[in-house]
Amino acid sequence: MKIQNIVIAAIAPILTLFTFFTPSADARYLSDCNVRIIGRERGTRVNLRDGAGTEYRSPSYLLVGQYVNMLNNASGNRISREDGEGYTWYYVEYEPSGTRGWLREDFLAQQCS
Repeated sequence: MKIQNIVIAAIAPILTLFTFFTPSADARYLSDCNVRIIGRERGTRVNLRDGAGTEYRSPSYLLVGQYVNMLNNASGNRISREDGEGYTWYYVEYEPSGTRGWLREDFLAQQCS
């Protein structure tokens, strides 16, 4: 029992730092930018990824034609990352379920400034 308490006390500060640097911790603000997911055929699945790149896990998906909300950081800027192939990925939220993840720019019909 004492060892467990020591391990928890040692890990807690590290977990706090991890949360601070993750996009989800920075994505406190929904933007006023709702964008439609685009693709070849309405209803086709588009992977929502854990990170900005196809190498990241895709625990869920959205459908072409659905809308997502772009997420902003505390400064009011869209949360985005560029992958090694030059694609820009955006951190988004599907509001009906609150599901968040990364979508590549070419699957988003950006209509917001």
